[in-house]
Amino acid sequence: MRYLKELPVQLLITILTALALGAVFDKYIVSLFYTISSLFIEILIFILPFMVFIFIFRALVNIKTGSLHLILLIFGGVTLSNSIALFVAYFFGSTFLPLLELKHCCDFAAKFNSHITSLLSLGLPNIIDTNKAMIVGIVLGILFNFIKQENKIKKGVQYFSIVLSDGIISFLQKIFIPLLPLYVFGFCLKLSYDQSLIHLFEQYGKVFAASMFLVSLYIFLLYFIGSRGNLKKTCENLSIMAPAGLTGFSTMSSAMTMPVTLTCTEETTKDRHFTDLIIPSTANIHMLGDDLTIVMTALSLLAISGHSHPDLLTFIPFVLAFCLAKLSCVGIPGASVLVVLPVLQNFLGFTPEMISVLTTIYILQDSFGTAANVMGNGAFALLIQRIISPKKANG
Repeated sequence: MRYLKELPVQLLITILTALALGAVFDKYIVSLFYTISSLFIEILIFILPFMVFIFIFRALVNIKTGSLHLILLIFGGVTLSNSIALFVAYFFGSTFLPLLELKHCCDFAAKFNSHITSLLSLGLPNIIDTNKAMIVGIVLGILFNFIKQENKIKKGVQYFSIVLSDGIISFLQKIFIPLLPLYVFGFCLKLSYDQSLIHLFEQYGKVFAASMFLVSLYIFLLYFIGSRGNLKKTCENLSIMAPAGLTGFSTMSSAMTMPVTLTCTEETTKDRHFTDLIIPSTANIHMLGDDLTIVMTALSLLAISGHSHPDLLTFIPFVLAFCLAKLSCVGIPGASVLVVLPVLQNFLGFTPEMISVLTTIYILQDSFGTAANVMGNGAFALLIQRIISPKKANG
């Protein structure tokens, strides 16, 4: 029975139980459990900026040389990675979506108005958002790198950053992760009560299946490359990252999944400082699942609504604007699609009705997209490590 103590097993049992009970429990009970989940995420969102700041600052302030080079490499790599994913989705969709023979679907969004809401809110203030905390951590970390290693102030700051980050990690490991199934239960209970997944498969099954095939293949290829073409190592790394992917599926938030992602990625990279830098830096802006699924959904909606398929010259500026917009994303459930809606409207000619439908579909399949985002960040860490430290990546 030792396997019952494993997080993936606990989450699978939690998800299946919640999906089964969603058809049995009444609205009040579902709302009660969903309230617990909402309070859980509210508390985590409150502490998330501080967690991001200290992880990035600790990683940078303890790097002896090359911090600026590493930061530029990470953000340049994120932009390049997002761009490649968008183009892959474009060419895949252009090739295979016509084969699906999509039909017009009217009033799709009206089917998914949930009646389940949180019964209580703590009203915690938003002291600083995650992106600003990330920027402050990066700037201060780089500035401290110009101070000599033997400086007493720098040594004190380094020690403080290690103690504080270790305290946060201890809190996450002893409180956050053990309580994670409780949050997952409330969310999945609501999902089951609303019958959202059933409607998604009924109304959008063909496109959804094609998108998931593309996402799975793309993520696998990234790990295959990051594992230097070693199939056994690829499967091993995917297995190590599976708890993070499953947690992402459950929470619909790459930011909320960060504690698990950090633990799993550290095991694949064997480098804690590198992991503490790259995962918090990319959790909100490197979302391959979003890149692939949003483009697939957008292209299918254009076809369903009778709009012309965008040519490559139209799609290139869309990619540039999309990547810039994603730099302002927040990795919480359903949030990242909002920043790219103006891009869809301006470059692909989306109408308000099409935007409403796309937003609905995005939120419904956000669990799958977030799992891909998290797994993609793990693969990205392996790829960047392979560039900056080939010997360690080979290990």
